[in-house]
Amino acid sequence: MGSWNGPGNVASKGLKILLVGPKRTGKSSTGNTLLGRGLVFDIRGGGTSTAASSVTAGRYVTVVDARGWGSSEEFVPQEEKLEVLGALDLCGPEGPHVVLLVIPVLDFTEQERRAIERRMELFTSAVWRHTMVLFTFGDWLRGRGHSIQEHIQSGGPALHWLMNKCRYRHHVFDNKQENRKQENGGRKKRESTWWRKGDKKAGKENGGHEADGRKEGEQEQVRDLLSKVEDMLQENGGWHFSLHMYQRVEEEWNHREQQLRARLEAERELWKVGRVRRKPKPEGTKTSAKKNRKFAWGGRKASVWIGR
Repeated sequence: MGSWNGPGNVASKGLKILLVGPKRTGKSSTGNTLLGRGLVFDIRGGGTSTAASSVTAGRYVTVVDARGWGSSEEFVPQEEKLEVLGALDLCGPEGPHVVLLVIPVLDFTEQERRAIERRMELFTSAVWRHTMVLFTFGDWLRGRGHSIQEHIQSGGPALHWLMNKCRYRHHVFDNKQENRKQENGGRKKRESTWWRKGDKKAGKENGGHEADGRKEGEQEQVRDLLSKVEDMLQENGGWHFSLHMYQRVEEEWNHREQQLRARLEAERELWKVGRVRRKPKPEGTKTSAKKNRKFAWGGRKASVWIGR
């Protein structure tokens, strides 16, 4: 199920990646690193959700950069809800193969955890089995001489909650080099190397060829990420995330649960009626037999009448 193609099989329909996360986390830079095409997504933020496609690491990849979230932890503004659903719609009717939740490799607070939980609830709880945490600012982590495993282990309850939700699926990106390339005129790389959604002419002219302008280090971190995505897809049986599909499944299960409860309630009522209709035992049938029990007390034998 889905349109995922294995390694080396570049097709018109390939891997669909949905990037979600709070503002100012390097999410758009992550999309640019994934595509390897310079300034595809605006890293200044504030824009609407955008989709772009390219051939990267031997795969045809479509990346949807959802608009960054706010910091409200108690409720989700209506505008953000519409943006989330709009970004999901950009992935097509089948939905994304993976949802990359982008957060910086810094201290993850309880407030940030609650804000993320509120937004992810819009996708239903089924989204977590298709979600992977993508840590940004990998250069900062490397500069401190720490591994990502050490960072996760030393994290607080909020980070552990998030990792448990994603079944500890994670990856680290260093977007610093990519950002430098964008500042040095990365937009010049646009010519027939990537195309936004709806730019069919550019996609056709490109013909699935991948440019060689990206450094080996950048390609390696992208290849490693896509390899982890493939492993996750195998765990999920190749299924992509489809909000409508999971909603239908949830509705079906709710319907079955209601039917089961109704049947159990009907059986309980029949059992109560059956108890009421049972004939009571006629009076006088109760036994009041008395037994003459003997016991020794104080060295003497005595007998008492015990009635019941």
